Amino acid sequence: MIFGHPVQSSWFYMNESEKIKFNWFCYEYACVLFDQIKKSKNKVLRKWAGNRSEEYLAEFCAYFSKRMKKSVLDQLSGLTEETEGDEEYICDYCHTNTHRENIAILDVAGEAWEELLSVCVTCPNRCISERRERCRFFERMERGGYF
Repeated sequence: MIFGHPVQSSWFYMNESEKIKFNWFCYEYACVLFDQIKKSKNKVLRKWAGNRSEEYLAEFCAYFSKRMKKSVLDQLSGLTEETEGDEEYICDYCHTNTHRENIAILDVAGEAWEELLSVCVTCPNRCISERRERCRFFERMERGGYF
């Protein structure tokens, strides 16, 4: 991720103890989701995104990513077989959306998820397996660093 992305890393922690790898993973997911929404060819999604500001889209992606935390943790602990997004996550933020818009968002959220996980396979940072460990990337972002 590059410094200056509309999704802000600072949205993923409130204090020093929350600067952990799992929250960094969520930040990265929100960035990938934002990028996927912006480049989507889906007409419904393009119209939906076109009627919203970049700031709104960035904040939505951060919100959606944070809502996914429980699903990720449930899958990691064996409570569920898969990590799944839910239309409710979208409805709670985007109150005026149609069902078609929500489905288009869920589709692109799945694509973003797959894209991020494909990078995670070879990434040495192990944000999921070492999810409770401190993540120094937050400080790098605060100083204007690049990823």
